[in-house]
Amino acid sequence: MTKMVNLLATKLELGSPMICLYLLHNPDHYTSHNFIPFYWRTFVSEARKVWHSDDSHNENKVVILKKKGSIKCLSSTYDYTYRPEQHHNINLYDWTRKYARHKSSGKFSRSEDVDPDCNIDNNNVDSSHSNMRFLPSHPLASSHVVRASRNWEMNVPNFVGGPFPRPDKEDREYYCSAILTLFKPWRTGKDLKSKDQSWHEAFQLHIFNDQELLYIKNLNLRYECLDARDDYRAQMK
Repeated sequence: MTKMVNLLATKLELGSPMICLYLLHNPDHYTSHNFIPFYWRTFVSEARKVWHSDDSHNENKVVILKKKGSIKCLSSTYDYTYRPEQHHNINLYDWTRKYARHKSSGKFSRSEDVDPDCNIDNNNVDSSHSNMRFLPSHPLASSHVVRASRNWEMNVPNFVGGPFPRPDKEDREYYCSAILTLFKPWRTGKDLKSKDQSWHEAFQLHIFNDQELLYIKNLNLRYECLDARDDYRAQMK
């Protein structure tokens, strides 16, 4: 092991401590929080498609799986939209922080099933929490379960897929639909608004709790900083 480390260090100009961490499968950094990749546009597209079939914002994609001799489609939105009935009143943001899909270790496991990457590490799973089943319509309902994350308070969704829309510019309707997708429980877009409502009207009528209002405020913090920078530059001219 020592000879290997020394050889790699001289050839690749890498630090020996870094090489040791890699060979021993130890992390090269430590954080107080666990950041979960969260492709927010996919969920917004799923929520909007029932009302906007030709939506230009639609970016939902599916993975094709071969299971038990049949072809099935798997979308990253299915874990939430087909979540257990016990989680019916949990919004998307909180569900992403608290729960994740895992391969069942019980009689429902199938060796031929494909196990797409899960967002939360297995070591961060609360094994004391009983496994919960997806709704039967989920393509992996027979082989996978939902488990609670241990120390979920340290989980932070990392928004991936472009900047979140602004509330004061661009498309107000799209912004309202995105906020409702995150903070109002739903399984289809019909749970977020009625046919006769606009997204803005549904947004105005929904009552957000204090924590959700803080999240919504923080989502716009980046734009407030950019505006402050632009104002400062304008004053310096």
